Amino acid sequence: MRIERNETGQAMVATLFVVVLMAVTAVTYLTASFQLGVETNAEIGMVRARLAAEEGVHLAMAELKSGDDPDGDGLGTVSLAGADDRSIVVTATDLGGDLYRVHAVARVGGAAQGLEAIIELVTAPGVAFPARAAITAEGPVETLGTINVDGRDWDDWATALVGPGLHGISSTQGVTQGGSSTVGGSGNAPAKPAPVGGIEQFAVWQDGVDADGDGLIDEEPYDGIDNDGDGAIDEDTHGYPESPDAALGQPPGTLKSIAQAAGTYFATETALNNWIAANGGSIPGGVIVYADFNHWQPADFGPIYNDPPSIIVHHTKDGDALMKNIHGAFRGLIMADFVTHINGDCSIIGAFMSFSDESYGNAFGNGNADVLFSSTVLANLPNAFATASARVLSWSRASLN
Repeated sequence: MRIERNETGQAMVATLFVVVLMAVTAVTYLTASFQLGVETNAEIGMVRARLAAEEGVHLAMAELKSGDDPDGDGLGTVSLAGADDRSIVVTATDLGGDLYRVHAVARVGGAAQGLEAIIELVTAPGVAFPARAAITAEGPVETLGTINVDGRDWDDWATALVGPGLHGISSTQGVTQGGSSTVGGSGNAPAKPAPVGGIEQFAVWQDGVDADGDGLIDEEPYDGIDNDGDGAIDEDTHGYPESPDAALGQPPGTLKSIAQAAGTYFATETALNNWIAANGGSIPGGVIVYADFNHWQPADFGPIYNDPPSIIVHHTKDGDALMKNIHGAFRGLIMADFVTHINGDCSIIGAFMSFSDESYGNAFGNGNADVLFSSTVLANLPNAFATASARVLSWSRASLN
């Protein structure tokens, strides 16, 4: 019996030892799990804070790219607060040369992270107009009267010649020079008949070159659309531009949208003429005017040259907008579906382009009008198409101050 009691006691001790060992193991495990959970939550908090700081940097970049400061506290300065004690504070320092130092501090719960990025702004060019002549047309062109068309390159106020320039008139069809009209270009003064280089008839709008290196030649229609899906618009085209948007290398509807946003879109002739009258009787400078109606007659730009250059678009979705009996002074680019009678006192410095493959009326231009090509004017068209991008040159951890 004594042996049995000893065995029972030993069993009880062994059992108690196992129970204690299990309890200690459980406590150790729970403690370790709790500590791991605390550390994991802290790590998650730091990750969330870092992501918030990165978000702050990108918000500052958006302000710097757009030039828009909606809260009025300075471009690139951002201050946000939200739930869960979440806050983001960002400042931007102009380093010169399109470089900025962006400093962001984000706090999420009890975690905080500071980041600093060096940002470079890159501005892409705006208007890229493929000028071929002072007057470029898809339809036939006839000049009458004493109109003077000069494709030589004039300065921005037509006070001096600065280069040989381009053709006076370029058309995909025939050009008839009648009356006492004069045409010149390519370094030669206007005359009748036009000198060599003054007129380009039956112009071909493809170059036979694989411009985009895809193994195809002039495969894209000139329509302002990325037809081959390579991220570029009309980089290897055939044929005349299908619209004013396409002529400027822009997607369909771009010019109309810009004018609508600026309040320079007009659905009726009356509305356009009233707007010109309200601006002193002349087309203002630095604007894109979009006339979306069938007939503008007479089309009067007013007696005073606009400064800086502007763009006038007279175009409808059906391509039947007619600009007729054109008068006044204008600096910039005019694009219209149909054109007849650039006449009277009309004086245009820059370029004129039409898009219909048919003629309308008896003459494209007549009277005492002047159409003078100027690359300087075209280089200073409204920069509404310019796009800015920003890239991060470097990232680094930063203080929380």
